[in-house]
Amino acid sequence: MNFSPAANKAVPTNLISGFLGVGKTTAIRYLLAHKPQHERWAVLVNEFGEIGIDGATLESDQGVDIREVAGGCVCCTSGPMLRVALTRLLRQRPDRLLIEPTGLGHPAGILDTLREPGLAQALQLNAVITLVDPAQFLDEKYRQHPVYADQISLADVLLASKSDRYDAATLHQFQQQADELYPPKQRVASIENGAIDAAWLDLGTTSQRTAEHPDAHRKLLSPLQPRTGDTEPLVPSADEPLICRSNHGLGSHSCGWLFAPQFQFHLQKLKHWADDLAELAAAQHVPLTRAKGVFRCGDKWWWLNWTPQDHSWQAIAWRRDSRCELIAADSAGEPDWQAFACSLLSTLSVDPRINN
Repeated sequence: MNFSPAANKAVPTNLISGFLGVGKTTAIRYLLAHKPQHERWAVLVNEFGEIGIDGATLESDQGVDIREVAGGCVCCTSGPMLRVALTRLLRQRPDRLLIEPTGLGHPAGILDTLREPGLAQALQLNAVITLVDPAQFLDEKYRQHPVYADQISLADVLLASKSDRYDAATLHQFQQQADELYPPKQRVASIENGAIDAAWLDLGTTSQRTAEHPDAHRKLLSPLQPRTGDTEPLVPSADEPLICRSNHGLGSHSCGWLFAPQFQFHLQKLKHWADDLAELAAAQHVPLTRAKGVFRCGDKWWWLNWTPQDHSWQAIAWRRDSRCELIAADSAGEPDWQAFACSLLSTLSVDPRINN
């Protein structure tokens, strides 16, 4: 495909990064809900897990093209898939492109790809926007994590997400430390409920920002197997109405379940399951860091967004299958995902394998 400026106007593009559970998808949902009605936007979502949840939560008929790359990190192992996905999105000639990498992703590799000949002419790379949990930002343990540190270093706009959950002293300390970063950020701010100011998308990026740990992923144990091409999304079938896929790499394990639309969950049981998830993980000695899913409960679908600190439920427009993904830090080998699967299955109200 010819990406030259003569053939197509360069598409304004933003990378929206941040660690696991900081609210990237919520922020993108906010931006899509408030985009100009006459514009068509595109979103490329990358997820560490094989099932893919975020693309489902972004589904919309409001002039948005969604492309999802699951099962790895587009900054390294899924790099070829990033180029394929970008090519397909750019063929739709969107007015704007947003890229959401996995929270485990290193932004340097993605930015290098976006600056390659061909793509560089097709994309107008604007500000890199990074969301952080202010408490994690102030925690030296997180700041010493090489990927976390470089997500901050490469940010043009640095945002304290979920600021309504923190007191004024914590937010002041975040602002103070963020203002001392060099090179200085173009914007440092606190946001609630993902409410990003759309004007920040048009701020420029700068090559002065460099990664201190560009090879961080290569140094992590158990790297993911490299992917070499695009894959079609997983779809449940009559022969396989329930699909389970696991993944391992970048210092984490994941396991996901994909349910055919005939499966239905009991919302109150699901909420109790989420409330007890940390307790279940502790009993299994599994350092669970993230859980998310979309579930059919009767004629509605609900989005679960879970971290060890808090979790929330939200009704969404998705009307296909149900799906759930768990991510755990790599500690003592592969977690016993069967215990989590059994507990999740116990929340079903309709199981077509039994009720047929």
